[in-house]
Amino acid sequence: MPSRPYDAVPYPTYPRIETHPDRLASVAALAGMRAAAVTRCRVLEIGCGDGGNLIPMAYFLPESEFLGIDLAGRAIAQGREFVRELKLKNIDLREADFRTLVAGEFDYIVAHGLYSWLPPDVRDRLIALGAERLAPEGVAYISYNTWPGRHERHVLREILLYQLRDVRAPKQRLREARRLLTTIGTPAARAMAAEPDDLLFHDDLAPVNDSVWFRDFEAHAARHGLQYLGDAGPGPAIRDDEQYDDFVRMRAFRQSLLCRAGRKLRKPAAALMPQFLFSSKDVAPLSDAYPLPVPFHELLDYGATENDLFELYRRGAVQLHVWDFPCEESPGDRPRATRLARAQAKRSKFVTGIAHHLVELDESDRELLLGCDGRRRVISPRVEWFARMGLLESRS
Repeated sequence: MPSRPYDAVPYPTYPRIETHPDRLASVAALAGMRAAAVTRCRVLEIGCGDGGNLIPMAYFLPESEFLGIDLAGRAIAQGREFVRELKLKNIDLREADFRTLVAGEFDYIVAHGLYSWLPPDVRDRLIALGAERLAPEGVAYISYNTWPGRHERHVLREILLYQLRDVRAPKQRLREARRLLTTIGTPAARAMAAEPDDLLFHDDLAPVNDSVWFRDFEAHAARHGLQYLGDAGPGPAIRDDEQYDDFVRMRAFRQSLLCRAGRKLRKPAAALMPQFLFSSKDVAPLSDAYPLPVPFHELLDYGATENDLFELYRRGAVQLHVWDFPCEESPGDRPRATRLARAQAKRSKFVTGIAHHLVELDESDRELLLGCDGRRRVISPRVEWFARMGLLESRS
C-alpha cells in the first residue's frame, strides 16, 4: 500500500447530515442534555479530507468555529483553496495527525470513517481524544462497521486481500479486485464491484478494517469516561437494547454519539416531541417541505400527535431538528444563489443547501443556478425549487 493512500487514490468528501451540529444537538436534547447552540459552537472534524463536509457548515454557520484535520496533504490543500475562494474566516483546515492535537475544547467532535480503519492503539487514542477535548455538554460522533451485518462483506474482503497479497499498485489492485468480484458473482460481490474507486480502495482494500460489536464499542468508550448517547442514524432501539437491535436489524454500520460518562441521561419519550422540528422525505406533509424541517405546532393542523411523531422517529421515518435552517422563501425576480452553491456548481453537478443535503443538478438547472447572481431577472419555476433546497441567499 502507498504511504499516503488518500493522496494515491483521492477520497472526495460530501456533506453528511448525520454529522451536522443540528443532528448531534437534537439527539442530545432528546436525552436531556443542553448541547451548545448550533449557531454558536466549536466543531472538530477528524479526517476531514478536502472539507466537503465541514466547509458547508462553516458557510451557513458564520458565528460557529470549525477545525478540520487530515493526513492527506493534497486534500487539505484543495480544501484550503476552496475556503479562500469563499472568503471564510471561521474554518481552519490542517494537515496533521490527530494524536498531536494538544489544545482546544470542542462542543462537537466528528470522526466519520476512521474507527474501524485504524490500528487498535490509534483507535484507542481516537476515543481518548474525545474524553480530553469534549466540552462538558459536548457530543462526539464516531462511525464504524458492526457485526453481525458486516459478515458477508468481511468474507469478500478476506478473499480480495488474499488474492491481491502481491499486488501493490493502487490502480492494479482496483482492477484485479473488480475482476475477482465479478467472478464471484454473488449479489454482495456485485454490489462491492460497483462501488467507486475511493470506497472500494479505502474501505474493503484498506490494510485495517475491523468490524466491532456495539457492546464492545460501548465498553471501549466507557474505559475513557464516555457513555453512549444515541445514534445519528435511525431512532432509538425498538426494545431499548442496542446490541439486540443490531442482531434483529443485521446492522452493518453505526453512527454512534458519545458524551461524558458523568452526564445523567433521560429516556426518549413522546412528551418531548413539541420542542423539535421534523423532516422526512417520505412522510406527508413533511415530504412537501423536505429537506427543510417543519415545527411541531404546524403539524398539529394535520392531526399529528406527540405519540404519532415519536413512533415515526423510533421507526426512523422522521428526523428531529433543533435548528430551522432559515432560507429564502421568496426569491423574487432577481434571485441570488449562495456563493457556496455557485462555487460548487462551477466545479460539478453537486451543490450543498442550507439543510446540509447534497443536491444534484442536471445541466439545465446548473446553468440556471449559475445565472442567479442577484443582478439579472430570472423567471423560472425551478427557482422556487432552488429556494426550497436552501440554495438561495437571503434578500433581507
